[in-house]
Amino acid sequence: MRYFARDGASKFLLASLALLLLSSMVFHRLGYRVLPQEAPPARNAEVARSVWRTFSLEAPGFRVFEQELRQLSRETHRGYRQDVFSLGRHGQLFPKHSVLSGVVGALSYGLFGDAGFWILQQILALLLFYSTFRMTSLVAKRESGVLTLTSIALLSETLIGFFCYVFSYDLHGLVLLVCGLHLMYCRPLWGSALAALSVFVRPSYVLLLPFLLSAWSGLPQRSGRVADVLLGTGAVLVVYFAVNDLMWGSPFATAYHRMVAFSPQGEPFIEQHPGFSLDVLLADWWRKLFDPRVGLLIFNPALFAFPWVCAWARRSERKWFAFSTLGGSVVYALYMFSYEQWDVSFIGNRLLLPSIYLYLLNFIPWCCALRDRIGDDGLTSLAAPHSGSANQR
Repeated sequence: MRYFARDGASKFLLASLALLLLSSMVFHRLGYRVLPQEAPPARNAEVARSVWRTFSLEAPGFRVFEQELRQLSRETHRGYRQDVFSLGRHGQLFPKHSVLSGVVGALSYGLFGDAGFWILQQILALLLFYSTFRMTSLVAKRESGVLTLTSIALLSETLIGFFCYVFSYDLHGLVLLVCGLHLMYCRPLWGSALAALSVFVRPSYVLLLPFLLSAWSGLPQRSGRVADVLLGTGAVLVVYFAVNDLMWGSPFATAYHRMVAFSPQGEPFIEQHPGFSLDVLLADWWRKLFDPRVGLLIFNPALFAFPWVCAWARRSERKWFAFSTLGGSVVYALYMFSYEQWDVSFIGNRLLLPSIYLYLLNFIPWCCALRDRIGDDGLTSLAAPHSGSANQR
């Protein structure tokens, strides 16, 4: 049995690699870049190069960009906003987006140059797919490789469609969340620490931690499991608060609280980051679901089965896992849909990747259960005439 399990995992990884390579070839042929100019992936790459060359998170390009915006503001007598850097505690210009991505990307850059950013994305995507395969197989109590690949490739294009190709920090956060959840099944200390690291990518991921940390609570409790989960999470959060204090001047301040804008006179000031609003949450649902650029259902047709997946979750033997992951998926999606800039994305809404993936962890086992039921019904209907004819004889 162990040999067949390893064989199934190997086949799944090979098929996943082929899928990723095919996706990258398509986007390369269409003219997309791994590091699009003036976009967050290119800025994160600047930070990674700076970390590798000078051990500094303050990329040289940030100062150049700051001077350009100062001059432009003075010449045009207009104020300008930017979302590239934030003001550090002592006047440094640190990246606004995912400090962790610059640190992790530095090693790949040092080993492979700029190609390392694409290579890193493929490695992380493989880890993400593998964790998805293992968890859905656990929940479904059968190998889910074919259905996992089908769901990723055809029914949730938001991820495979683009964010495994560019140097996207959204993929980095998603890998930490999902792989951390997978590792928590057998290593709660390290798994919870890995999931908690996601707050270094996007602080709002802290909303998901209570759901993920309790997802495996339905397992037979072993001694110290709860303590391990709390210790792993607590240790990472203590480091997170300490880093915030060093970088931004307060344990509870983040890069989003220290964003720099420029007045019409060219003077920099700290801008209030666009927040979350009930009015935004209640508005524009047609666009949120069906917009051709960021529509949730347009790029993730697996979500059309949401009512049936919830019904399956009520009967599932992994009921606690199902409701924890589905609950986290819904809560985080509603939170991001209340964000004033909820549509800053394309080829699907990248802000909702965690919600989509937590849903897939239930959608795939539901598909397995549906296939088994259809198969059983088919066998029953085939067997019925034979049993009837036997009775007549």
